[in-house]
Amino acid sequence: MNQHQSINHALSKATTSWQLVVLGAIVGLISACAIVAMRLTYEQIQLYFNLGQHDSFDDDGQFLRSLAPLVGAIIILFIAFISHQKYHRMGIPFVLHRQRKYYGFIPIGNTINQFFSAIAALASGFSVGKEGPAVHVGAGCASFLSQTLNIPHNASRILTACGMAAGISATFNAPLAAVVFVLEVVLQQFRIHLFLPVMVASLIGSAISQQFFGNTHEYAHIALTTIKLDSIAPLIVLGVIVGIAATLFNRSLLAVMKASSSWSMSIRLPLAGIIVGAIAWFVPNVVGTEAGALAIAFSEQPELSFILMVLVGKFIATVCALGLGIPGGVIGVLYALGALLGSVVVWSIMPYFPELSPYASMAIIICMIALMASSLNAPLAALVAILEISEQAAIIFPSLLVVVPAILVAQQVFGLKSLFLEQLDFQKLAYKTAPVYNTLQDTGVLSLLRRKYHCVNQLTDDTKTYISKPTLIQPDGALVYFAPHSIEPLPVLYTNDTLADVYHQLAPNRNGYVLIIDKNKEQLVGFVTWRSLSKHLHTEYE
Repeated sequence: MNQHQSINHALSKATTSWQLVVLGAIVGLISACAIVAMRLTYEQIQLYFNLGQHDSFDDDGQFLRSLAPLVGAIIILFIAFISHQKYHRMGIPFVLHRQRKYYGFIPIGNTINQFFSAIAALASGFSVGKEGPAVHVGAGCASFLSQTLNIPHNASRILTACGMAAGISATFNAPLAAVVFVLEVVLQQFRIHLFLPVMVASLIGSAISQQFFGNTHEYAHIALTTIKLDSIAPLIVLGVIVGIAATLFNRSLLAVMKASSSWSMSIRLPLAGIIVGAIAWFVPNVVGTEAGALAIAFSEQPELSFILMVLVGKFIATVCALGLGIPGGVIGVLYALGALLGSVVVWSIMPYFPELSPYASMAIIICMIALMASSLNAPLAALVAILEISEQAAIIFPSLLVVVPAILVAQQVFGLKSLFLEQLDFQKLAYKTAPVYNTLQDTGVLSLLRRKYHCVNQLTDDTKTYISKPTLIQPDGALVYFAPHSIEPLPVLYTNDTLADVYHQLAPNRNGYVLIIDKNKEQLVGFVTWRSLSKHLHTEYE
């Protein structure tokens, strides 16, 4: 084997390898640079046109602030027009679909469309999260690298996950939460060989981001107070409220998507710009991802009616922007809505329960991540996120008191699924895979490849007498038949396919062979048998 074949053979196994870790590091570097470039671009656009700074639009002129979303919508529409709307599906749900059904391969045109559309959406002040485009761009960079190097598809899935982790890490400066989010929400499996490459990519994503935007966590200053027994019940009640709010958000967003599904993009996008611009005319704090709203939520002794107005405005602006098709994420705006909700609840009851005042800031930040946890069904990622952004381990216990009842209420009472899965169901994008396929997708065909075989031009009676191993028959130089068990055409796969593809070919008969061809050279390199595949499956499920 040459060096490229040796590397692909190592990558085809469902084990940790230095080759996979190195590729994960490269993906993390490329993805982080692309995301930093995207963020610097839209921030510079905001500064150039006096549209605010650091995602805060409250200092803008009223007319400019209201006009910007409509202009941004028109630019997004123009980008869709020049790409003939071929790559209009974007965001985390689309990446999930490609990850589950296409080994994480994402068309490069789709990634480019997401990059520039996200810049337009974020620069113009739409109430959408910046992590959605970051995840898509990171996954797209990983996919492009995988296709360029022609590596096994099982490794491509892992590299796509690495790109997603680097995107989240570079966005929130939370490398561990990014790893957990990818494993919990995207891959939905915690296998040892996945950890190291995803962790390295996330670490590099955070390191690159810190070089440009600093190593800060904005909520590390929040003081935590020891939870007393009489404070447990209010936190549980707060969790119930958050669960109801998560249900309302998911159902409202899906309702807007369904109501506008028959409208063309030329109607939906400008309408989103008009609605967000109209809200921004009266409430500037709703514009942007989360910075302006979070500044209000964590302010000292805020006016309750004002917080409530910002909460309602932010809710409507977010649901309309995302529901009408503006490209963007949802995590950042869920943080903002959760913090605003927590602030409204906390300052509503504070006059009646002044003894709870030491817990005010802590309750608000917990609501911030609890709404995300219950809306996306990502409790572990949410808990790790709050640990990283607060830099205080003591916050885990009170967070559990809110997150657990929030998810129970959302799922058990209202039957809520993850928002990402609900969006995939609505868009009719497949994401479910049978457990056996999910297991076999982790391993490439090269790991079970048999290379010993005879090759003859035709099978004669004399040849049959000395057959001791499978024999390939090549009439006129074509790869057509295999012996000795049967003389019949055999399915062909390529060296970068996975055992799931072998299973798909051989499962109907539970017997046979699959020829493995080098795609670049169109040359036979070996075969995989049903017997070896069956043995591998039994080993996996022992």
